[in-house]
Amino acid sequence: MEQTNTNIQRTIKRTIQRTMRSALRKKLSDHKIGLLCAFFATCLFSTKGIFVKLAYQYGVDSITLMTYRMILSLPFYIAVFIWMLRKTPALSPSIKAQFIPVMGIGFLGYYLSSYFDLEGLNYISSQLERLLLFTYPTVVVLLSWIVFGNKISKQVIGALILAYAGVFVLFYHDLGKQGEGVITGSLLVLTACFTFACYLLFSKTKIQKLGSLVFTCIAMFGASFMIFVHFSVAHDIQDLSIPLPVFFISLWLAIGCTVIPSFLMSEGIARVGPEQASIVGGSGPVLTALMAVFLLGEAFTIYHFLGMLMVIVAIVWLSVRK
Repeated sequence: MEQTNTNIQRTIKRTIQRTMRSALRKKLSDHKIGLLCAFFATCLFSTKGIFVKLAYQYGVDSITLMTYRMILSLPFYIAVFIWMLRKTPALSPSIKAQFIPVMGIGFLGYYLSSYFDLEGLNYISSQLERLLLFTYPTVVVLLSWIVFGNKISKQVIGALILAYAGVFVLFYHDLGKQGEGVITGSLLVLTACFTFACYLLFSKTKIQKLGSLVFTCIAMFGASFMIFVHFSVAHDIQDLSIPLPVFFISLWLAIGCTVIPSFLMSEGIARVGPEQASIVGGSGPVLTALMAVFLLGEAFTIYHFLGMLMVIVAIVWLSVRK
């Protein structure tokens, strides 16, 4: 009897060990996939400024690029929205109640923010643009303090100072090389940063109710509507006739810089969490700098290196603390 009990205990122990090893392997596999998703999403997002700069060489303005970007990406979001409605019909009442507010939030994040960002790229380098956009978590912290009264620790204040000191290093360098247009461009991109931070603050509760996929789709609907209205006011329909290279650039902006990375990042966040995904996102300014040097011929100096290093350290520090 004792021998039988011993054998049973050994069998149970081995079963538990195998189960734990299997679960650990699965967890590690999920973690690796999540990190890869976040990294490739960051790589794709980082190409946006480069391709916008290339499109500007053909004399196309920002609202035309945004219009093509939405025309080409919107069908994917419509398809995902319909698929989610069929998959989870219980969401329908929540969608009806939240549809208009979420469209308004999309107006902030995907219309105003994108418009100011693309306008800013008319005046500043893609490296400074990416570095300015990368500071949006600092704006979220400041808005949370001003609007919601959240406390800011001394460590977070140190990270904020470090981030904006890094931005100033690169801003000061570009101002000396390119002139006062850098001030205009930086203010436009900082405005984009502010509107995107507002989008993040307002979107939190809506995402909890609808889920990230449905929320993103509805937000894109709101942004697309405003972009089409803006284009119809500022342009004639004939202005949709663009050079073929600009069409392919717009296609990449729609698919490569919008649809694919948005879903990759969502998957990455689902697997590893927003903090680790943000840390992986720290590679964004570096990737943009590399592409700017090799594809656009932009300079990379000690000012670029120091500014980038200071901002990345500050934002990763904030992400880890959060």
